[in-house]
Amino acid sequence: VNRGVYIADNLDFLRAINTGSVDLVCIDPPFAKNDTFTGDKLKPPLSKAEAANEKRLLKQRWGIATPEQADAAGIAWPDDPKARGGYNDQWSWEQDIHEDWVDGIKATHPAVNLLIEATREIHGDGIAAYLAFMAIRLFEIHRVLKPTGSLYLHCDHTANGYLRQLLDAVFGRDHFRNEIVWSYGKVSNSNAKKFLRAHDTIYFYSRGAKTTYNRLFDEVLSPRKQQLVESGYNTKNMNGERYLYVYDQQKVDERVAAGKLDLSKFDIIRTVDTSVGNAITDVFAIDHLNSQAKQTTGYPTQKPIALAERIIQASTNPGDVVLDCFAGCAYAAVAAEKLGRRWAACDINPRAWTVFKRQFNKGGELPLLTCNDRTTGQQVMGSEPTVTVHVPGELPERTTSVEVEVKPLRATAQRAKATPQYKRASTLLDRREMLEELLRFSAGRAWCCGFISQNADGGIAYGDYELDHVTPKSFGGTDEVENRAPLCSGHNGLKSNRDITLAELRNEVFERGEQKVAARALPKLAEAYEFALRVKQEAYQRKHGKALGI
Repeated sequence: VNRGVYIADNLDFLRAINTGSVDLVCIDPPFAKNDTFTGDKLKPPLSKAEAANEKRLLKQRWGIATPEQADAAGIAWPDDPKARGGYNDQWSWEQDIHEDWVDGIKATHPAVNLLIEATREIHGDGIAAYLAFMAIRLFEIHRVLKPTGSLYLHCDHTANGYLRQLLDAVFGRDHFRNEIVWSYGKVSNSNAKKFLRAHDTIYFYSRGAKTTYNRLFDEVLSPRKQQLVESGYNTKNMNGERYLYVYDQQKVDERVAAGKLDLSKFDIIRTVDTSVGNAITDVFAIDHLNSQAKQTTGYPTQKPIALAERIIQASTNPGDVVLDCFAGCAYAAVAAEKLGRRWAACDINPRAWTVFKRQFNKGGELPLLTCNDRTTGQQVMGSEPTVTVHVPGELPERTTSVEVEVKPLRATAQRAKATPQYKRASTLLDRREMLEELLRFSAGRAWCCGFISQNADGGIAYGDYELDHVTPKSFGGTDEVENRAPLCSGHNGLKSNRDITLAELRNEVFERGEQKVAARALPKLAEAYEFALRVKQEAYQRKHGKALGI
């Protein structure tokens, strides 16, 4: 429904939209910042008339008079002191995740479920809960997009690494288009011992292999093109033909009139459009909103309309449908209206409607639209420009039956049957096992100098030894036990990353006078090699149940 603002849980809203009906989804969702963003700095402050209208809508239109009723309807209560028209960006597995979401993720995208579980192990429940919240919605976003449609998802460093994995799983890695850097200009000073942050990330994915994309240019000509414009024209010989490229018709006409240019000498004459500058890259240099900007709402996370305009210009054509289902600041809807696109928006907080009315009635740089909050009923596409609010019970009427695409684990059966082939096999013994066996051979002495370290009970203090190579790997040495040697920390540091053998290290230790025992007391390397081979054979027999041919 064109110009519809839906106050509802966006999952319910997305599930009510027809499959393959949207050209572009442009969203600025929560970032998993573990913080609460409030709207108590709404600019200008909420007026008495606006507050009274919010209460009237809640009660008359939606039948909501208490926070409990709002919660049951799946929307936020704007007078909640923690919300105040903003949103809570703190995530809990128990408080924010529905059991049926998890069941749906497991059933349709088991790989995504594995990603979420791995995230719980690495990062904790907060980010994992956030990913579950986003995943169940991204499935629906993928479904509602047309085959040529696109998604632009705004995020920052907090969870962008996890979101990239999630988006690859839902949309497919082959449909990743760009990681866009939004460079937003000046940042405040900080005493933190790190570089100051001055950008966010926007992920651009396509629904299919072919997607709508319009190449954009900035308004600044390259130095070379500027030089050509100033000269008026340029000549070239190509395949024996003389070309005249016209950059400024007036200057060409003047030279022809003055007898300085003979057009008859050219085989082909072409006029070059110089109205465009350089092609826009994946770094968007668009400043943050300042406090005096006309479009400022007071929300701390508001994005500039120019950012949405660039996205919409690139990935839609006039008349296409733009959808924003995290639409509290109205920036994508306003940009779509300005560019002649159809649009729909959804937000869980009723205060979003107050913000929409403000944004669409500022005039000047923004479109002037009538905002209808007194009547119900859905509009017809192409009707008069009226923005209409829709309550939770007035969701779109879905007429398609195609459900979320099921993506099983990739080649699970084939992987289970196949015997993995590795470039280099894993060592048979781990580091501690190697140290124990090799120090047993040398009676606890380090092979570099004869150093011994013991615990209070007389046992070997394995933590005081380093495990290095007899022959460096750069000389063809392996990581197996027959090419390893226990060294003291000091002489391991002396060897460091130098390409020297253990024999060469021993000579250097004795030249420096740092040996703990006589040279004859150190293990003979040839005998140590034979011992290590026997250790390796025994380990192979234990692991594989058969002898190792060496």
